[in-house]
Amino acid sequence: MPDKEVVESIRFGNHQPPSEYVKTDTGQLVTPEFLALIQQSLSGKLTESRQTDEPSPEVKALAEELSVIHLPEWRSEVGRKLAEPTVTSIKQAVRVAEYLVQRGVRVHPELEEIRWTATPGGQPGVFDTGIHITKDAAGNWPAPDPEDFYNLEDIQVTKTDEGLWVATHPRGLAAEAPTKTDAYATLVDQLRQRIEQARHTRQE
Repeated sequence: MPDKEVVESIRFGNHQPPSEYVKTDTGQLVTPEFLALIQQSLSGKLTESRQTDEPSPEVKALAEELSVIHLPEWRSEVGRKLAEPTVTSIKQAVRVAEYLVQRGVRVHPELEEIRWTATPGGQPGVFDTGIHITKDAAGNWPAPDPEDFYNLEDIQVTKTDEGLWVATHPRGLAAEAPTKTDAYATLVDQLRQRIEQARHTRQE
């Protein structure tokens, strides 16, 4: 085609992606924002809600219940223990709560039959199994005695490879000693101090 002339030359090989895009390991072009979103999603750090509006009271109340869930001891109908007290959580609690509220789910405190209580002086709520209480005969929520949280029967004493004895309590306390008796006694003293401190704080 001798009558045709080239007015512009376009080179396709070795071209660079636009500055607002980055190339992935598989050669795809994506924005840095999209790449960060995928990385957050894979690592479980994805923001629960991208909206800046404050959630409604119904959503907020339900999200607080879902963010950290303290499950009591689980027993079968015949009384056989199926599971120990457990702490679990739901990722993206606000998003899940928003969906459940749209489905008609609400928190009704007047229907509450069991309530979780944090261990006085214990670990943060995420690691604290606490205890669950029920209403008394008058329909009120009782304030449990701090000793209810620190049961001596929960103490376990084991021997280490080095020959020392270690006493542990599920409320996050531990004691180490050359003999089994000393380890147990030291941990009991720690429990007593924790109980007395909690009682003193409650009276203030």
